Amino acid sequence: MIRDRAGRDIRVLIAWLAGIAAGALAVGLIMIPPVIGLADSGDFGRVLGVSGLRVLHPDQSYEELYFNYAHQYFGYGGYTLGGYVSTHVVFVAIAGWIGRLLDGDVFDIRVLGACYAAAYIWAVVLFVRHSPKMKSPTSTLIMALSLAAALVFVFGDIGYAAYFQSFFGEPYALIAMLLMVASAFALASSNEPAGRMFALFVAAALAVATSKIQNAPLGLVFALLAWRMIGLRGDPRWRRQVWTGAAILLVGSILMIVAAPDRLKHVNLYQSIFFGVLKDTPHLERDMEELGIASKYAVLAGTNYFQKDTAIPQNDPILHREVLQRLSHKDIALYYLKHPSRFMQKLDRAAENAVYIRPYYLGNYDASAGKPPGAISHTFSGWSDFKVAAMPRSAAGYFLVFIAYFLALAAVWRKNRSGKWRIAVETMVVVALAGAFSCVVPLIGDGEADLGKHLFMFNVCFDMMVVSVIAGAFYGAIKLAERQARNRRNG
Repeated sequence: MIRDRAGRDIRVLIAWLAGIAAGALAVGLIMIPPVIGLADSGDFGRVLGVSGLRVLHPDQSYEELYFNYAHQYFGYGGYTLGGYVSTHVVFVAIAGWIGRLLDGDVFDIRVLGACYAAAYIWAVVLFVRHSPKMKSPTSTLIMALSLAAALVFVFGDIGYAAYFQSFFGEPYALIAMLLMVASAFALASSNEPAGRMFALFVAAALAVATSKIQNAPLGLVFALLAWRMIGLRGDPRWRRQVWTGAAILLVGSILMIVAAPDRLKHVNLYQSIFFGVLKDTPHLERDMEELGIASKYAVLAGTNYFQKDTAIPQNDPILHREVLQRLSHKDIALYYLKHPSRFMQKLDRAAENAVYIRPYYLGNYDASAGKPPGAISHTFSGWSDFKVAAMPRSAAGYFLVFIAYFLALAAVWRKNRSGKWRIAVETMVVVALAGAFSCVVPLIGDGEADLGKHLFMFNVCFDMMVVSVIAGAFYGAIKLAERQARNRRNG
């Protein structure tokens, strides 16, 4: 290990300092009044009842209850069974139990925020603690500090932090993804990988895959990455752990897909058809004929499932029988395969929304803060503001970025024969693949509905790629400086 003069691994100290900084930033940004969160856009209801919570003042106007204001306080209620399938509700329920211990009358959203912040700090500490070891303590210090600064600047941004104090599933997926990658790096950098660290990897990967239906297929790729770790140790016990972990991820992902409620499938399919394929199409009649949809449903083109006063109600039984029960998402995927130019149009539409970490149409403040309806916080928003100003707005721009990233990873993978290095590189390959997948799946699975929020996981993966590039640049610069210093000494 690289140690300071007192014999301590300098990365341990930097890791804990980074964790303290990340925690202090989170507390200062979202927990000290005025409390910052995210307004409900209609998604909270499917989480609250299942986790034993409820809206405290349901008599508010529609705008106040949903889009205009975040809410700091919620009530407690009974546990209800619903059609929402996600391990996210378990995390929220645990926060609810903690909240009951602190205050049995009302649930303060800051309890949930603190739970997310604690898990975020854990991820930051893991990342920095297992940052690359350099030749000297000074070089190791610079490497650890650069990684810590990048992690806190990017993932401590208010765009991400505001999600912590909401009942959306996005922060759950974010924290799980950070912990999954951090634990993978910890395993890859250890001389003797610990079983408990592998258990954390599996638990975090399973949390990502079961955070929402759209993320379930990611578990199949995570299972493959888990299997690749079998070479990190040679003992039978480790092999059993790896095979068990890979099986858990595989089965969990399949169960998540199978457990998707039919109603949810029909909602998403409606969005995919009428708010996806048929939205803004220049060939409406041809596309409807190709999909086998009767011309009478042309009036629904461009409408979403939750839109009111449509010419034909979305819950019309004939519509369900003639369209939603006959077609499937496979038909949507086949349509885009036959018409790649149309899919490119949709990808361009996704690229326009992919620059936004948070939904700017949802307020951040509780009404008691006295802020205007829909007001949002811009404190510590350097990274999210930069993305809005500088990131590509076309699919072609992102294609170039991803191709360059994959080529760079391939070069590093080929250059390093170490199995540990290759596991670290393959982890980032999985992250990039998850990002690409998270951009494509919402278009096929839900059309253009709420694209900004559905592309949240794309943002998480893309930003992890950015952090890895920053860390890689520092690593390369330090290695070059060390080589030049060594040459000067030898010369």
